Parts: sequence; structure tokens; C-alpha cells
Amino acid sequence: MAQSLPIELNPANIMNIKHTTLALVATALCINSASAQFITRPDYYSPTGLANDGLVTGYSGQTGPWSIWNPDLQTTENIGGTAPGDGAGGQARFSLDGNFISGTSQGPNGAALSRYDRGTGQWTLLGDLGFPVDLSVSGGYAISGDGSTVVGNSWADTTGNYAFTHAVAVDAVNGVSDLGTLFFNRSTRANAVNSDASVVVGWQDFNGPWKSAVWRKDPNGAYLRNAYVLLDPNGDPDDEFNQMGECSAVSSDGTWIGGYGDYANNAEPWIWGQSTGVINLGHLPMTGTGYVGGMNADASVVVGWFDGELWGDPQTAFIWTSVGGLQNLATYMTDEMGIDLGNKQVSVANCLSENGRYVAGYGIDYTDFSGFAYRLDLAPTTGIHAATTARLLEAYPNPTTGRVTINVAGPSNLSILNAAGSVLSEASVQGNTVVDLSAYAPGVYTFQVRSNGSVSTGRIVKY
Repeated sequence: MAQSLPIELNPANIMNIKHTTLALVATALCINSASAQFITRPDYYSPTGLANDGLVTGYSGQTGPWSIWNPDLQTTENIGGTAPGDGAGGQARFSLDGNFISGTSQGPNGAALSRYDRGTGQWTLLGDLGFPVDLSVSGGYAISGDGSTVVGNSWADTTGNYAFTHAVAVDAVNGVSDLGTLFFNRSTRANAVNSDASVVVGWQDFNGPWKSAVWRKDPNGAYLRNAYVLLDPNGDPDDEFNQMGECSAVSSDGTWIGGYGDYANNAEPWIWGQSTGVINLGHLPMTGTGYVGGMNADASVVVGWFDGELWGDPQTAFIWTSVGGLQNLATYMTDEMGIDLGNKQVSVANCLSENGRYVAGYGIDYTDFSGFAYRLDLAPTTGIHAATTARLLEAYPNPTTGRVTINVAGPSNLSILNAAGSVLSEASVQGNTVVDLSAYAPGVYTFQVRSNGSVSTGRIVKY
């Protein structure tokens, strides 16, 4: 059980800490070297999710198991379950507080949509539509920010020679919600969900490639029929050249959606906002189809990748910012962050933490043509828009040998977590708060501040 924090609230002798955005980032970070900004592991590890504190979920090899990679400590925690392969599908992704993870684990009829509880260390099977096919019945692809809902797909019918799936959303209150399809014998899948599960996004099959699909809750809590994201909102909704490609990301508040390019928009990755409509992110030279891998809370930072121009390879990772536009991620890392990539090619950026701080993906080391996975810390960069770091909290001094001041704006709940994600202590706080870490062992600690339904995070190094 978490203990009360050793804190002092609003101490009179502590002045308000006012830094520029650059100084805020510098003090909030425990990483100051380029090598610590870009951490790799030399294997074919596939990242699928990122927490706000920089932990990475993913898997090695077909069928897993799922694992949590801590790049700062270079440790990997096996959490079981069934990763993609041998008929199973899914993505292991964190809830906003990092306590729950979506994914797939083994059930009596095969791999099934599940949720992992980091507190208990257990996977819980959440259900399916009752049509097992080969070695699976359903797959979990994302989890709501509040951890209540897992979305994905489930086999919906096995009649005849064709099996198809329906997108599903599963929670403790409603059980398995079949999100349906616009066309008989055509599949759908949910790829992402916002914080309160009021907006679910994914894809709708009809004539290939997969098109965008958005499911929204009505006032009674039931999901409406899926709708396309339209390039021209006043155009024909049945025109495939007006229907955007597959949705791959949605912001916490549901106001931003991101997705894959196709013939409707010259194969460009894209984002859509309620006030802006579709924003095409552009192309890098000598690239083909573009894919959004992730975006932060306000879509001011987007990451993803492009296929090669001719045959799909080599893939090229990108970063897009609202102030800097589209850039090759490798070029950005070299020119803006001072990172020497050597012979490493950053191929795919398929994960971005909700606070916009961390990127994860994989690439190829051309020294020996081996694969590697990576996590990139964007926070030291001055070229990233201020919105990227707005959700990171001030902590000073950092690193520390004991006492550290955390700047909390209003009434909040402050928690200190260890590297494994276990809550060590918590308390209700407001204003500048002094936390005494003297009794804790040296290491990396995460602090989380919950206020008005939002979660902000930061890291402290104790030495």
C-alpha cells in the first residue's frame, strides 16, 4: 500500500520556479547526453506502445510473449500473453496512468482480446463474438486512457469459405460491443481509442485498401454506426476518392484523428481535426505511402513512416510538427539533436507517448544488416513546439541526492513510482511541493500528477 509522501506544501522559503520552455525541459530531464536521448537494443524487438514515463511495450519474435522494455535501465520484463503471429493479432499499449495494457492472451478457444493489470501481474480475458478461427477468437489493439475499455476485433462469422471480423469495444459495464460493419461480409477493426472510450477509430474494408472508420458514442453510451473521415466534408461520402485511409491514432479528447495515406490523398499520412478538417502531412523525397504511427495530445507532434518509392523498401521514419512541418526523423535527430547515428537507419516510428516526449520504433544497422529497436527522447530538443513539453512538470534540482521541488499548478494527487511502475507514495498537493527522496535507493523515479481527469508525468534521478 502506498505511503504518504514526505512533502512540504507551499514552503515560504521556496520561490516560484519560472523557466523558459528550454530550461523547463532541461531540468525535467534526467538525460543530457545524445547517447541517452537515443537508446537502442540490438535485436528484432517490435515496440507497440509507449508510456508517458518512457517505458516501451512490445515483443520479440512471433507470438511473443509481450514484454515491457525499460530503456533507461536496459531491462526487459516478460509479462506473458500472446503477441502477433500464428493467427493472433493485437497491440500492447498503456493506459494513461501506465497501470493497464491492452493486448492478447490465450483463452480456451485460442488467442483472445485481453487486458494486463501491472498491479496484479495478470492478463484478464475480456471476451469475443463467439466465432473461433484457427488459433484465435479476438485481438486487443488499444486501451482507453482511463484503462476501462479495450478495443480491437473479433471473428464475426465463419460461414462459407470466407471469415471476417468486426471491430469491438469491451468494458466491464457493457461487455463486448460489436461495432459492426457498413457492408455485409466485409471486415472492420478498431485500432485506437480516446481517453474515455467515447471515440474509437480503425478501418472499414470494402474495395481495398482499408478505409477510415470512426465510431462515436451517443448520449446513451451506445456506439453509433461507423463513419468515414472525408477529405471534403461537403463531398460525396460514398466516393472512395473522398474517403481517407485507415485511422491509426486518436487524441485523448477525441478531437484529433490520424491515419494512413492512400489513393484519396496522394498516399500522404494525414491528421484530421474538428476545426481544421484533413491536414495532409506531405511526402519526403523518394518515398511512397505514408503512415501515422502516433501523435501527442494536441496533434502538434506526429510521427510515422513512409514506404520506399518503388518496392516498399527502404522505409523512412518521419516527424511532423505544427511549426516545423514534415522532416526525416533521422535528419532531425542528426541536425537538431546532435545524435550520431553511424550506420543505423531509423526505418519506422510507430509509437509516440501521449505527452509527446518519447518515440519508439525500429531500424536497420547497416554495419552488419542487423535489426534494432529504439526509444528516442525528444524533450531536450529546442526545435519541438512548446506544446510537446507542456505536460511535462517542473522538478528541481534534477538529478538530486534527496529533496526535489515539483511545481504543481492546482489541487492534485501526486504519486511517486519506481522503475517497475509500482506506486511508492502518494498525497494530495497544491503549488510548489518539496519531496524528500533521501530514503529511496538511487535510480530513476517517475512522478505523476492527476488533476481534473488529466495525468501529467515527469522523471527524477536519485543518486
